[in-house]
Amino acid sequence: MGEFTPEQLRFPPVAGLCVRGDFDGGAWSSDFGPMILRGVDRQIGLTERLSAAIDDWRHPAYVTHTRGELIAQRTYQIACGYEDGNDANALRHDALFKLGLGRKPRDAATDLAGAPTFSRLENGVGARDL
Repeated sequence: MGEFTPEQLRFPPVAGLCVRGDFDGGAWSSDFGPMILRGVDRQIGLTERLSAAIDDWRHPAYVTHTRGELIAQRTYQIACGYEDGNDANALRHDALFKLGLGRKPRDAATDLAGAPTFSRLENGVGARDL
């Protein structure tokens, strides 16, 4: 049997960081889905179009996460099998979800939105937006 040398997967840079996937056994996350979804989303513009269709009623002084980031985060979470909005509390620190949304993976200041933010977002969407 021949010897196998795994190749690295290379992705577009995120927040000035080089992003590679290798298979040497180390792991930052158990879910690679957000990186794949980010690539597809950038090509088809799904979350950008969804975000443009929803009015942002929030006061700008209190906004930490843009409407587009929230839509992308929630969409990626659902696509990865995390249907419950409460999952956001654990996933907000996940390195690959953060990279998938263009944030630095090891910086606590770049944590993603939590469940209360999604509750407000989902309850703030009205019939006109739909």
